[in-house]
Amino acid sequence: MESFLAKRFYGRDDGIKGGSRPAIIIATVGTALGLAVMIVAIAVTGGFKGEIREKVAGFSQHMRVTNYRIGTGTVENPVTCPDLVVEALLAGKEIRWVQRYIDKPCIVRTDTLFHGFILKGVGSDYDRSFFEEYMVRGGFPQQQDSTDTWLIISAVTASQLGLDVGDKADVFFMQDRIRMRRMTITGIFETNFYEYDRMYGIADYSLMQRLNGWTADECSGIEIALFDPDITTGAYTHVRAVMNKWGEDVGEQYLVQTMNDMNAGLFAWLDVLDLNVWIILALMMGIAGFTMISGLLIIIFERTSTIGVLKSLGASDKRVRRIFLRLASYIIIKGMVIGNVIGIAICLIQQWFKLIPLDPANYYLDSVPIQIEVWWIVVINIVMFIISMLMMLLPSMVISRIVPSKTMKFE
Repeated sequence: MESFLAKRFYGRDDGIKGGSRPAIIIATVGTALGLAVMIVAIAVTGGFKGEIREKVAGFSQHMRVTNYRIGTGTVENPVTCPDLVVEALLAGKEIRWVQRYIDKPCIVRTDTLFHGFILKGVGSDYDRSFFEEYMVRGGFPQQQDSTDTWLIISAVTASQLGLDVGDKADVFFMQDRIRMRRMTITGIFETNFYEYDRMYGIADYSLMQRLNGWTADECSGIEIALFDPDITTGAYTHVRAVMNKWGEDVGEQYLVQTMNDMNAGLFAWLDVLDLNVWIILALMMGIAGFTMISGLLIIIFERTSTIGVLKSLGASDKRVRRIFLRLASYIIIKGMVIGNVIGIAICLIQQWFKLIPLDPANYYLDSVPIQIEVWWIVVINIVMFIISMLMMLLPSMVISRIVPSKTMKFE
């Protein structure tokens, strides 16, 4: 009986007049819009955090090892990293890739302008896929054409200095004495991660090594990529153990840092986004619940005489409440279906066509990012349905106050 009457109350062929039909429509729309906003908020936040983490990892990977002792002058203390250390690090099951690098501050000068930044020396063991993905002109030199005087800079730096692919620039390295190399621009990248773009350039590893007077096993540090950057505990423990043992052998102390350690301020800012999302979810849940409560109360008041008749025929308060809770479930489910369609459609349109732009100088991205997580959508749907149904218990309690004799007398 509950299902039959709920469908009659909900269906269009019931002859509903007054406020019931608008109440059902408003409740459905409120549920749909609330769920759509929640899906979009989760997708945008996940996309934003994912893009930022990817770009930070592109510049420094998920974990980094450096020498604990600060160097004197303009040359840092190197990390000694022979192949046996690389092999020991790769033995960790969470570790995907290990690469050496050399960071060296420099000043690039043209005829009228100059700009200071850090040149990152990369060798044959370096994963170049990140910079190749964001390369806008040119690229890394081909092996057969490679010399140690190639230089890759960001679009920000190229614009400031008026340089382009194929141009030559004088690069000055500050050491015990200033050294200059005339280098050729072979590529220009643009990640829209403004602070990092203007801070870094890419050069040949062997050139940086010779300028520092280091041996083949010495480098500024070791970058480590993980299979899952969200799971760092096991990898961190493994890297610490390997580097502590190696440090004892060579008489050095090494500092192991995760991506979050190296960029604590940035990730603290990203954590604030999570708080904002929870606030949005709570507000949308409240709005959807309020519209559902209002709609159900209107329907109950419209059906007061029907409730009186059902009670006079022997139906209990509990059974009548189940009728209206079943009706509420129909409204919620329909609203959630519409909300899922709207929310996912908005996300896909933005993901494919990037209709909503952003200012890269402020947001590090040129458009609103989207990351659709199916399991998050499933969780939101389940939680919203449960909470909405629990909220419906309150207005359904009004049914127990309806007295059949009064409603029938009123009729």
